[in-house]
Amino acid sequence: MANSRMRLISRILCLGFVLIMTLGILCACNKEDNFRNPQNGEPTLGEFYDLQTAYDNGWISKDDLRNLAYYLTGDAQKEGFEPAPRIPETLSPETEFAIKETHAKSLRDGYPEAIASDVRIEAYYGTYNGFVAVIISAKYYAFPAVIHDETIDGIKFRYPYPNTIRLWKQTA
Repeated sequence: MANSRMRLISRILCLGFVLIMTLGILCACNKEDNFRNPQNGEPTLGEFYDLQTAYDNGWISKDDLRNLAYYLTGDAQKEGFEPAPRIPETLSPETEFAIKETHAKSLRDGYPEAIASDVRIEAYYGTYNGFVAVIISAKYYAFPAVIHDETIDGIKFRYPYPNTIRLWKQTA
């Protein structure tokens, strides 16, 4: 009787050990800093759009373009135009992480090791109708400092670097 109890206890302990090890291995599989659970109030990923696409689809207005141009260059390009304040003034850590992770995810086709901490938000220009305007870069590519222009419906954007303003919108 004592011998059968010892075997049962031994089997239960072995099974418990195997379950704990399996759980530990499964949890360790996520080595990157990109694990987030939207059910816990943490951000889901989103999508990026260029300014022209957002404007053509009516997601941002011409005044939004003027605001963006003003925050980029300091030129409102219209007499008497008063730029709207950036709202929010700064990005929350959750939104910043979601933007970085969205970009890192797109980089993984060419750079499988890409993670959110490899991405930099160079500038934040405000949020317009739920679209967060940012210029982003990543450590995986470098471009020469080249000034280039983009014009959308008469509003001129002069970029002193190769990256342009992109609009990020969180997906549900």
